[in-house]
Amino acid sequence: MSTWNRIESGIKQGLKDVAASYGINWSGAANTASKVGPATVGARNGWRETEAEVRTKISQAETRLAAGRIEKAATQTIAKGAAKGAIKAIGIWGFIPDIVIFANGFRKGYSAAGN
Repeated sequence: MSTWNRIESGIKQGLKDVAASYGINWSGAANTASKVGPATVGARNGWRETEAEVRTKISQAETRLAAGRIEKAATQTIAKGAAKGAIKAIGIWGFIPDIVIFANGFRKGYSAAGN
């Protein structure tokens, strides 16, 4: 079997194992909760910070037309701020268990494809 097929098999198995780690059992619930809690807090903080920035920009706008443009883009800007806050709150530490699970699954899939 070619090296690429072994790598592809390892990637598929790693992704399956990561998806299974979010399954409907105690470890899956713990894995999900470890990300949902911090992500929620981070999203709320990101939302608030971005909303304050938008309000400042609106108050500093030189014309009503400029303020209107800022208000139109505000929803999208605030949503992006919330998403960035959630990702920042989870951080690399939140994904270490997923990385370990993927690496273990990759190893199993790569080895099985070579036999």
